[in-house]
Amino acid sequence: MNLQEADMHFIHTYNRSVIFEKGEGMYLFDNEGNKYLDMGAGIAVSALGYSNDENKQALKDKLIHVSNLYFTEPSIKAAEYLSKASGMDKVFFTNSGTEAIEGAIKLARKYAYNKDKNSKGEIIAMNHSFHGRSMGALSVTGTKHYREPF
Repeated sequence: MNLQEADMHFIHTYNRSVIFEKGEGMYLFDNEGNKYLDMGAGIAVSALGYSNDENKQALKDKLIHVSNLYFTEPSIKAAEYLSKASGMDKVFFTNSGTEAIEGAIKLARKYAYNKDKNSKGEIIAMNHSFHGRSMGALSVTGTKHYREPF
């Protein structure tokens, strides 16, 4: 796998420059064998380090998470499969439901804007729904007591 192959299946949300393949201790290694000190720990999701013997046995030497700032071979393959299965050109992986809602709102608004630059678009949500705590997610949350104060 290379960066050009990865770019074919991902919406450009980050300037990614590396495909991580494995980790050991506090280091990550890319698909070309380069070693990096992991200063982000998957944006604090995987702050346990890599290849601890107990964790290794449980996880079978797989990277479980790196930030969306980077590619991994499994994420590239997943994006390719999802693109093919959905008939869509590209995918957008998120770290949370709120981020997924924010991304969906932004994509919907961009779509409306591209069709008509004067359009403000319209977002429809179900009654009694909850989409997250961010401002965008709250704006389309169908549960009044979550939405109204904001």
